[in-house]
Amino acid sequence: MNRRFGVVGLGLLGCLAGILWSFPSLALPATSSTTPNLGASAAAELNWQGSLKLLRGDSLGALQDLDRALQLDPGYAPAYVNRSYVYNQLRLAEEALADAEQAIRLDAGIPEAYFSRGVARLQLGDREAAMADFRQAMALFGKGDNFADETILQQLLRQLGVDGIEP
Repeated sequence: MNRRFGVVGLGLLGCLAGILWSFPSLALPATSSTTPNLGASAAAELNWQGSLKLLRGDSLGALQDLDRALQLDPGYAPAYVNRSYVYNQLRLAEEALADAEQAIRLDAGIPEAYFSRGVARLQLGDREAAMADFRQAMALFGKGDNFADETILQQLLRQLGVDGIEP
C-alpha cells in the first residue's frame, strides 16, 4: 500500500475493498496492523488509518478518519477519493459522487477518482457518464504503465456488468 495515498495508492485493489466488497471472488491484499512512520502531515496519517480500516471492512471507522483528515487538509485529494469509496460501499451515491468530483478538481490525474465517480454514476442511473469515467480511468492507468491495475479495472467492470471499455 502506498503510504502517502493509502487505498488510492493501492490502485484498483483498494477499490475492491471500498466499492465492491460484495464480490467474494476477488481477494484483498493482506494489510499490516502496524502504523507506518509517515513523517508526513496528520491528514496523511488519518488517510492512511482510514485506508486500513476500509480494507478491513470498517466503513464507519474509515469514514471518521477520512472526515478528520479532510478537516485538517481540505485540499488532500486522496482522502476525497478514499471517502468516495466508503460512500459507494455504503450506497450513498450522491456523497460518493461529490467527493470523487472534488478529488478530480484537486488532482485530475488520479484514475481511482474517475473509477469511483463512475461507480457512483452507475448507482444513480447515469450509465453514459459512468462509461466516460471508466474510459478516463483506463486511459490514466494506461499512462502509468501499470498493466495490473488496467487488468483489474477490466475485471471490475465485468463484475459491474460493463464490458468493452477501451481508453
